[in-house]
Amino acid sequence: MIYFLYLVVFFFLFPSSFVLAIDHFSQVLIDPGHGGIDTGGTSGKRTSYYLVEKELTLDVARRLAHELRKSGLKVILTRTGDRFVDLDERVNLANRLGKGTILVSIHFDALSNRHARGIKTYFWHANSFGLATRIQRSLVKITGEKDLGVIRRRLRLTRNPTIPAVLCECGFMTNPYENKLLASASYRNTLAVAIGRGILEEKRLGDFGITPVAEIWAPLSKASDSPRHAHHKKTKRKKPVKKLEA
Repeated sequence: MIYFLYLVVFFFLFPSSFVLAIDHFSQVLIDPGHGGIDTGGTSGKRTSYYLVEKELTLDVARRLAHELRKSGLKVILTRTGDRFVDLDERVNLANRLGKGTILVSIHFDALSNRHARGIKTYFWHANSFGLATRIQRSLVKITGEKDLGVIRRRLRLTRNPTIPAVLCECGFMTNPYENKLLASASYRNTLAVAIGRGILEEKRLGDFGITPVAEIWAPLSKASDSPRHAHHKKTKRKKPVKKLEA
């Protein structure tokens, strides 16, 4: 009885701590961004290592899958090889898997501004904020990279899934310093470990201790919303690319 009273008092003093917005999950859908004819961004020729986003995303996704499976979670990848998967097809898979699953999409940035650097995590739905926050905190803490924050953005992979969904931008291929890091297999493994720890922390704690955000209604996102965004670009590779360090 006394324990129950303590819980009641704590609830009134710290109500946000009791908001477990995210449903319990036992399965993770990992989405390696881009693939096939959709190469995503590239580092360009001015960097030490010529990097292609679709290759980085798949490499980190495979490493993340290994980390999560070691912890007992079920893992599905939207692609396991270099093939094109339409964004709507990725969303449909997430929605078919449904309750008990979360979606984590992996991407990398590329800008003409070579000074831009850092890591950020996108979300849209309120039930994805805790997951995005824990992943972002873990990425910044473990890598030591610049914290660009948790950002609410209506992307097809954050708005359209009916399950909790986040999209991680894990660094700038075009930044000279981060370019060298991303070319390293050990650093890409560090990224996978960091994302994995954020996911596992959310599984253990839910949104406990994270101030909730309000749900915002918006129409489904579609390709025409951001026709020039890197996530929607389809390009054909014009030059051979050396394989990433294994």
